[in-house]
Amino acid sequence: MTVRTRGLVLAVVALMLCSACVSMPDSGDVQVGDDTGASSQDPGYPYDPRPPQPGERATEIVSHFLDAMMANPTTTAVAKQFLSEDARESWHPERQMITYDDIQTPSGTNEVSVTLLDANHLDARGAWQGPVSDKQRVLSFGMTVEDGEWRIADPPDAMIVSDEFFEGRYRQASLYFVDPTARVVVPEPVFVPRSGQLSAVLMRGLLRGPGARLDGVLRSYIPDDMNLDLSAPVSADGVAEVSLRGDITTLDPESVELMTVQIAWTLRQDPSVSRVRLTINETPVTTSGSSSAFDVDIGEEYNPIGANSWQGLFGLREGRVVSSISGRENHDTGPFGTAEYGLRTIAVNLQATQIAGVTSDGRSVLSAPTSEGEAATVSTLAGGSDFLEPAWDVSNRLWLVDRTSGGAVVSYVRRGQRHVVPVPGVSGKRVTHFLVSRDGTRLIAVLRRKQGDVVVQSRIALAGNKVRGTPATVTRRFPDELVRIRALAWHSPTEVVMSRVITNDLTQLTTVSVDGSDVVLSADVPIELVRDKVVRLVGSPDPASGAWAVAASGKVYDLTPDSDVLPPKDGLLSLTYVG
Repeated sequence: MTVRTRGLVLAVVALMLCSACVSMPDSGDVQVGDDTGASSQDPGYPYDPRPPQPGERATEIVSHFLDAMMANPTTTAVAKQFLSEDARESWHPERQMITYDDIQTPSGTNEVSVTLLDANHLDARGAWQGPVSDKQRVLSFGMTVEDGEWRIADPPDAMIVSDEFFEGRYRQASLYFVDPTARVVVPEPVFVPRSGQLSAVLMRGLLRGPGARLDGVLRSYIPDDMNLDLSAPVSADGVAEVSLRGDITTLDPESVELMTVQIAWTLRQDPSVSRVRLTINETPVTTSGSSSAFDVDIGEEYNPIGANSWQGLFGLREGRVVSSISGRENHDTGPFGTAEYGLRTIAVNLQATQIAGVTSDGRSVLSAPTSEGEAATVSTLAGGSDFLEPAWDVSNRLWLVDRTSGGAVVSYVRRGQRHVVPVPGVSGKRVTHFLVSRDGTRLIAVLRRKQGDVVVQSRIALAGNKVRGTPATVTRRFPDELVRIRALAWHSPTEVVMSRVITNDLTQLTTVSVDGSDVVLSADVPIELVRDKVVRLVGSPDPASGAWAVAASGKVYDLTPDSDVLPPKDGLLSLTYVG
């Protein structure tokens, strides 16, 4: 038993001993943000909406109610004045947020209808859910008369704001949950206010868990019924006070460790937080027996990009595998580096001990170690029709997509055994490119369609010993253009960069979030033009790594000029990071 584990055991025992003497709060939804009072000053100009005026028509009450939700500083105090007395108590705007590009004029009297244009929605955690359905974009407001004035009796349980308001006052962050094998934490993108107490917003989102739709994909080691006492204040010396209440009977040492890792990875995004003091039912929880607070940089062994992953590049030079570190090339000492096997693409596992390569005809996937030795032999992992470039994950699974006459077949190889994985919306489709996240929970694919390419995402779930893909959802589509995507690469654990054909010698590079959100693209996500025919993108989820665009000529373009990483030499084929 390690020192840290002994500390965790003591913490769990202490929690269990005192749980019987601590009163529990009533159950209920976790509140996200302040739905009644003013927050700290938001970005932009102050805006104090006008309250209801005598004699306003029902449609005016609804129109002004929607306007009042865009108060700055953010508050629903004025918006509630447009509601009936009963509705003020029952309205729960924290349950979701709806954004819209434009709004049609409200119509009706006893029931007022409003149609939202280009509307999207976010759940209670702030996770982007994409476009609302046709039915959901038409909002209905039941009306009543109180003291001779129209009031809203049945408002939607949502904050309803314009894209412009949302873009100016929210930014993207991540909540960290744990993969099914408990090897890594996995970031889930959410939107949080640009102002206010970030640590409290992140903790409330984390306490809600990953949600039922991610069953088998992620789990949280924070017990389901945990509630945050008030907020998570941060002291002048950077200590966040996280006080939770709830049932701790399910906690064991492993669960406590993973819970603290989740909290640490999530709260490290708040620049004012350097340490966390965690209590449950007023009992301190620590990661060692000697300190009442833990650093937010704990848990590096659970890094979603893979702890101790190889940082260099690999590629093919004259048919043989070479490694490239800071522009210096070395021939691989394994079979693929000492002889030519006719490979067109390669993929290297995270520890850089094994290479998988697709043969030039696309029909076979070969594997060999990266170094010489008695076991340095080449084996055939899979045979098929036309394999795309493979991808490795943190569990040392090699992911394959075979483009057969019947469409794409998704599979993975582990310990020499190949397993087909059904992925609704990807399997059987015409797939041109794919990625799998290093944490092993996301599959991103480009689907070729007559109307233009689309980018989709499926989450990789584990049910017992069976792996499956969730139904793919569209991450990026181009409804008004015939778009062809030439290449795809990771830009961060939650972003990918794609190359889009403009002309034969002009390529647009765009970075997009895996959640499909696009409201803040113009402000926060880089778009770059390269005056060349880019055929390959080289990127890593590690923000410390460089990113490169490779032209058909072999010329390498640096996409991170501010990075200290030296570029690889021109002419390398299948240039890639591990993964």
